[in-house]
Amino acid sequence: MINDIKNKILRQRGGYIALLSALIISAVVVVIILTLGQGTYLHRINIANSYFKERSRALAGACVETGLLDLTSNPNYSGNETINVASDTCRIVSVVSGGTGRVISAQGIFQNSYTNYKVTVATSTVSILGWEEVQNF
Repeated sequence: MINDIKNKILRQRGGYIALLSALIISAVVVVIILTLGQGTYLHRINIANSYFKERSRALAGACVETGLLDLTSNPNYSGNETINVASDTCRIVSVVSGGTGRVISAQGIFQNSYTNYKVTVATSTVSILGWEEVQNF
């Protein structure tokens, strides 16, 4: 009789233990899935940001090339214009005389990703002496 009572109590507790174990395992699985999902989401955002930066670099580079072309046809070219590149735009902010030649300042913007280039060009040959990305003009 005592054994029957012990077995009955163990069977009743066994159900609670199984239920509690299932809840704990489910909670752990949910935490793992949320962590992996968040990591994937953040990785996707980083990929998009690097793509946007690459596009802004290409736009700024296109403006530098346009500025070089304009300097060859007009040595007094001063910039300050917006250039259409396909469906996007870039800006030639300025073309000014510097110590070693002329400096072309160009900016490309794509989806709030900015690229600012300062390119130093030899005055007589219009060849590139230096090319750097700067934070601000």
